[in-house]
Amino acid sequence: MTERTDDVETQDEDETELEEQVYSPDGGVVTSTPAASPPTEAIEQPTIGEDPSQEELEPRTKRARNEEMDVSLLQKGGIYEVQSESGNIYEVDIASKTCTCPDFTKRNPRGGCKHLRRADLEVRSGNVPRPDGRLPETSDVVEQLTSEIRKLGQEIEEREERRRKLEGTVGVIEEFSIE
Repeated sequence: MTERTDDVETQDEDETELEEQVYSPDGGVVTSTPAASPPTEAIEQPTIGEDPSQEELEPRTKRARNEEMDVSLLQKGGIYEVQSESGNIYEVDIASKTCTCPDFTKRNPRGGCKHLRRADLEVRSGNVPRPDGRLPETSDVVEQLTSEIRKLGQEIEEREERRRKLEGTVGVIEEFSIE
């Protein structure tokens, strides 16, 4: 397995045992087991829902949603590379719910670090390939983009209405102002 630190990449040569991947119906990895042993129970993955909820109050979830991060599939089986806003690169394993960042390795926060949460969000949103390497369904992406366009359209209409009201207020103030 490849481990990444902030600047140095090391290879652990002792971990050469082949692993068998167990996939869920949607293509995600459920668990990773040694090839000789039977599959174990499904691992519950951390989730970041589409709608803001109680979890939105959690600081790591907020950072996972709002900070600039690049997520890419590094290796089939759910290993993702996440480049954080600071420029550091971390390795996230969705199946085992681990990350090589200092927050995860030192504190092991419940629900995972912001990198693990972001990778999960990107997979669920269809922005990066699924853990088995499959690309998201095109129709899913089109639906997501259409929904986003609708939301942006509503936001534009609301902002234009607010602008008109503010312009009206400015007009009234200018009319009654004595200079």
